[in-house]
Amino acid sequence: MASATPVYNKDKELTGYRIKVSRGYDANGKQITPYSTVWKLPEDWDKWAKKRQQKELDIAKANFQVACDRGEVKTKEEIKAEKLEIARLQAKKEAGKIIFFDAFELYISKTRKKKINTITGIRTTMKRALTMFGNKKLEDISEDNCQAYIDFLSYDCELRISTVRKHYATLSAFLTWCVKQNLIASNPMKNIEKPVDNEGEEKVETFSVEELKKILLCSEKEPSMWQAMIYLLADTGMRRGEACGLRWADIDFASGRIHIVNNAQYTEGKGVYDTNTKSKKERDVYANPQVIEILKKWKTLQKEVVEGQNLPTPKHIFTHLDGKRINPQAPTAYLRKFGEKYGIEDCHPHKFRHTMATIMIQSGADIKTVSTKLGHRSIEITLSLYCHSNKDAQQAANEKFASLVWNG
Repeated sequence: MASATPVYNKDKELTGYRIKVSRGYDANGKQITPYSTVWKLPEDWDKWAKKRQQKELDIAKANFQVACDRGEVKTKEEIKAEKLEIARLQAKKEAGKIIFFDAFELYISKTRKKKINTITGIRTTMKRALTMFGNKKLEDISEDNCQAYIDFLSYDCELRISTVRKHYATLSAFLTWCVKQNLIASNPMKNIEKPVDNEGEEKVETFSVEELKKILLCSEKEPSMWQAMIYLLADTGMRRGEACGLRWADIDFASGRIHIVNNAQYTEGKGVYDTNTKSKKERDVYANPQVIEILKKWKTLQKEVVEGQNLPTPKHIFTHLDGKRINPQAPTAYLRKFGEKYGIEDCHPHKFRHTMATIMIQSGADIKTVSTKLGHRSIEITLSLYCHSNKDAQQAANEKFASLVWNG
């Protein structure tokens, strides 16, 4: 609890109260310098009754206590340390060596006047951006990088559109600040389209059956690896990162069973690496024979080309012809160009996932089966995304029932 001691001027007149909040004791039992502030008396203090004076002082003590608990109050030592850190970052800025992480810390240090909850919110929202761009030079972050980040949030993380919009706005605000500070010439987010929130509803985009058939036909003209990727995404509905995390050992070619255990990610400086799936759970999906045959074809070609260069046989399915893994953001960039080439509107990896789920539900598959195949944490997530498909399936079931019972 905060304490208060009177403060007097040289004429021994009461001018305010010094309010202190304890910070506890160190390992040696010595009291740590407490947080401290001086609360000046209001102008009409002398006209107040003692009861009101005490009440106002108690309010001032409580407010300071709350500010300390929120981290809004700093000691002289903490302020000095922050100034040294700001000076260090300014030096890096002037030397033209500032990276995304350093610029963000400088940004936070300049926004200290905001409430601690606001600062905490900014840090939380920017966690994924810091992971993706942290060690990248600020000036090297391109429009394509920013688009890949928004795609990652929308498709790999499967965040609600309102949440993606929040991430979009936070990153854009930070980069706009960077422009004002002359850290970069322009904001690479400027031409990135902000996700549209359709009256708070999730927008589920799908290919029509005719479009899907066209895509599969056109993929036959593409490199074997990308044909395998398209067939796999269309048939299993797995996420982009899950496909890029697949190893040959995860596939049972005899049964068509695919064991999904990894989710591939990429960060600057670290490269491509595997993490757990979004739901933190492993799962099995079954691919149709057509997909298995395409994967076999790609496996044979990959092995011949890579081993022909005296390089180790790749463990992962989706690699370059030198055996190195592809960036999990690559399918999005590839499919965008694929769509432009063959006249497929808004062609991206996650659209295959939505299409597979929608077709399954409309064909009579139960929601639980679809949810399990998609790897959702709960059936409620599946219902919220594909309620329109569920209504279509129910309508079809009603019509079938009526043809047998009422109209038979």
